[in-house]
Amino acid sequence: MSDDRSLGERFDDLVEESIGGPVTAGQMFGSRGLRTGRKFYAVWWHERLVLKLPQTQVDGLVAAGEGEPFEPMAGRKMGGWVVVSPATDWSGLARGARTHVEALAAPS
Repeated sequence: MSDDRSLGERFDDLVEESIGGPVTAGQMFGSRGLRTGRKFYAVWWHERLVLKLPQTQVDGLVAAGEGEPFEPMAGRKMGGWVVVSPATDWSGLARGARTHVEALAAPS
């Protein structure tokens, strides 16, 4: 099954399906993003989806060729953030990112 939507349309759909409850849209680094409470877990950066995930998952996606480390400036990697391939399951990964960020923000 092919997906004829542009990457931007896919992100718009992801935003639409995610908004509600504690999840809102906002701006991070001047780019559109999704946050749960006050913490961002997804950002649309230069026409690419960037997610905050556990570092082990980031490493796995990179090793599998399904992602690359997020560097908002050359040579400056942001730990726990990954640029995901368009071939990945954006919705599933975004749900995981949201769960991860909510767990980080939860009181211990």
